[in-house]
Amino acid sequence: MMARFVLGTAALALSLMLSFQVSAEEQQTPLVLVMGEDSYPYQFVDENGDVKGVLVDLWREWSSQTQVPVVFVARHWQDSLKQLALGDADIHIGLGITKERDKDFDFAAPIAYVSTYLYVRNTLKGKKSFSDLQPYRIGIVTGSSHESILNQQVNGLSYRYYNSRAELLRGVVAGEVDVFAGMEGYLKDNAVSRAVLEEFPLDNRLLIKKTALVPAVSKGRLDLITEINRGFDRLSQTSRAEIDKRWLGFSHDANTLVIATTTGIQPFVDTGGDGEPHGLYIDIWKLWSKKTGIEVEFRPAAMEDGLDELKFHRADIHVGYPESDTMKTNLTRAWRTYQVKSRLFSYGKAINSLDELKGKRVGAVPTAPYLDKLKQALPNSELKLYTDVTQMIQAAQQGHIAAFVAASAWTQHYLLRAESWSDFHQYRKLAFTTDIYALTRNEDKGLAQRIAAGFRLISNAELAAIENKWILDRDDRSVQSLLNPLAITEEQRRYLDSLGTLKVGYLAAWAPMEYQGPSGEFMGINSEISHWVAEQLGLTIEGVPFDRWSSLLEALKQGDIDMVGSVAHTPEREREMIFTTPYWPSPWGLVTNLSQVTVFNLSQMSGKRLAIVEGYHLIANLMNKALGIELVIVPNSRAGVDAVAQGKADAFIEKVINMAMVLKESDYKALKMSVLADFSQQQSHFALNPKFAALVPLWDQAIAQITPERQEEIYQHWVKEEPSSWRAWVNYQSAFYLLALLSFVVFVYLIWRAQRSRLAAAKELAHELTRAGQFDALTGLPNRSLLDDRLQQSVLLHRREMQPFAVLFISFDNLREINQTYGHQVGDRVLAKGAQRLKSAVRKSDTLARFGGNEFVMVLNRSKDLDTVCQVADGIVGGFSAPFAINGLDVALSVSIGVAMFPSDGDTVVELLKTADKLMSRAVKQGGRCYQSA
Repeated sequence: MMARFVLGTAALALSLMLSFQVSAEEQQTPLVLVMGEDSYPYQFVDENGDVKGVLVDLWREWSSQTQVPVVFVARHWQDSLKQLALGDADIHIGLGITKERDKDFDFAAPIAYVSTYLYVRNTLKGKKSFSDLQPYRIGIVTGSSHESILNQQVNGLSYRYYNSRAELLRGVVAGEVDVFAGMEGYLKDNAVSRAVLEEFPLDNRLLIKKTALVPAVSKGRLDLITEINRGFDRLSQTSRAEIDKRWLGFSHDANTLVIATTTGIQPFVDTGGDGEPHGLYIDIWKLWSKKTGIEVEFRPAAMEDGLDELKFHRADIHVGYPESDTMKTNLTRAWRTYQVKSRLFSYGKAINSLDELKGKRVGAVPTAPYLDKLKQALPNSELKLYTDVTQMIQAAQQGHIAAFVAASAWTQHYLLRAESWSDFHQYRKLAFTTDIYALTRNEDKGLAQRIAAGFRLISNAELAAIENKWILDRDDRSVQSLLNPLAITEEQRRYLDSLGTLKVGYLAAWAPMEYQGPSGEFMGINSEISHWVAEQLGLTIEGVPFDRWSSLLEALKQGDIDMVGSVAHTPEREREMIFTTPYWPSPWGLVTNLSQVTVFNLSQMSGKRLAIVEGYHLIANLMNKALGIELVIVPNSRAGVDAVAQGKADAFIEKVINMAMVLKESDYKALKMSVLADFSQQQSHFALNPKFAALVPLWDQAIAQITPERQEEIYQHWVKEEPSSWRAWVNYQSAFYLLALLSFVVFVYLIWRAQRSRLAAAKELAHELTRAGQFDALTGLPNRSLLDDRLQQSVLLHRREMQPFAVLFISFDNLREINQTYGHQVGDRVLAKGAQRLKSAVRKSDTLARFGGNEFVMVLNRSKDLDTVCQVADGIVGGFSAPFAINGLDVALSVSIGVAMFPSDGDTVVELLKTADKLMSRAVKQGGRCYQSA
């Protein structure tokens, strides 16, 4: 019995020992993986102290596939390399190979790739190579591969070192460096990311290298290298792509995000004549792409098909869908990209009250998320659903419905194209706002996060600029309403509230800038701007009229009034008044007799009499004896024009906009006007009494919100053609003689003939004035003013038709040398002949304008493509190979041309002109007689 017990006990002990040995063998020692702690999104430590990132997840998947346990240890980058070199870690999870590291480590096969860049501050634009950056210190993280790679490519670079990426970015934001090295990707901190991108735009960066990220081990551990490579070979492409998407928002294999777009919803999104998508949503996503550095590709489809493109993995993102609680797609709302405003439209007759729709049919689209609210607003109306806005417009025209609700911008765009704008009326008191979301698949959480991070980099001001481009009706602009540019503190608000009514002095007869209305009210451009700014600031203003400019300024100095508009900022005036920023262009011009040579420079007035309004700041400049001008001081603009008409002065100098109004309203058919090159860039300011110094920065804030489009609206409002005084006289005289018609038939007939002749002369004068303001006197071509208008029309036309057109910036390079060699008379004749030669190259539908000096702009509408335009440019250059015969001389012109295409090189007037001008300058630098395109 005892023997059996002993034997059993021994067997149990042996079993326990064997079990312990097997368990010990199974408990394999984990590999220690060292990593960087702030290389987001590849390897980093989050706010909870957990290790995260692309490489971390790849290694976790490696561990799962190989059943080898791993432990992560995070360090500053340089310390992570030291820990591996000292043998305190088995593997570094991923780094770039350099000559220095090759001495200490062996490397496995690449497990990921990342592009590294030099990010260059926006003030250093034009730096296209590493050698251009030799004068600047480059910020880098100590121990990173950037220094070694850069030194291999160029000598002489200098560096400023930081211990971590976080320290580097803090230094970047603080302005310590103008260039820094970093890898692609985005930052955890949106505020830091936005601050960096504002100063270091992605389109200004230089690629260092596409770097392979490889695991590293101590020298000689080749068995471990083999184990690492075998493990990563087991990882599927699907799992790798999922990890990429989780952290980067897209797979490196795809390289581009595909965005499903809808069609036929102008101006939001549609396909143009070039087959490419255009519209507000498209421009928003292009801006997102620019901010993030991620390429995007648009895939057009119908609204419902676009969702299928996403669901069946043919696209990554939906460009924008009206997702709501009542209309769910069961997809992830990654970001609200826009808000669309919908309104009620009626045909033929405006609706004054919703009661008028009782018992009547009202149209709507079934996808509208506001249908429930619409039913509540119109409980006694019948809702009829239509597929789109075009069907509802037709139904309204045919009388099937009394009104319909649709996206206002979409509807107005369609009505404009169909030339039915005037037939429909908006009821603005009923409006609905629809949220538009970028949608992603529910499993693509990393992509949704990346989309959101990209949109956080875009400011409302940038979105508003896109919105202003596409949305015509200001009431339909949703982003603009989010802007709160007037950052007024409580203290500033108390100051504004304490001011009471401000007295704004103005000239009683200085239209259209300012004048006194029939009922004594303050009117004109300055009136509208003053009232608008006052409204923004919560102020009240009162207009105070004056007959003389000098009296007006004296009243401001004495404090009898508080503010005056259209004042030039001069050092002399700074002693007695303070100024806002400029708010209105104020070029000056001259009125002379038709018989005189057109004057463009004051030097041409030497020895002549020049009339000028008393108190104008130019008086001090004109009294310069070197000019030799005799001044004739007059009380106001009309007196100045009269002085020229009556022979008391040879010319009258005045701001162009006011002088044109005086000439148009009266019978001055023997006078003409020209713009003075000396003062063509003058600007107007508001001048305030010095006691209002605290008001100036607040007034400036408000002025800064007046967009070019708003300026144009104000200008058109006050410069529109009004019935002139002579027409009123004609009407009065006609009425008088009509009463005596039976008694004085012959006399009335003669008067009628005289008046008819006068009317024709007046119309001719109006035409001459219009032409003088829009055409260049020397060449007869449209001037810059008319060019701006035609260019704007071309942009609007081609944007709606989704068609390209071209802008050619043309320079006569050697005109200055011709003037110096042969004199200005010959130079003018050569320039005029050159203009005619250019004119022969354009069609009737195109525009050729003199931009100024020796520069011309050609607008080629409906251009087929860049190749066709380049053929035109090449033909122009070749056409100037033959010289001009002037007074027995052969004079040749050298022509350089810059070619810009809409919309690829710019989709606004300013962008197109800037691009074409820059390319023209490049052509000049290459020796001229050639053209350059982007």
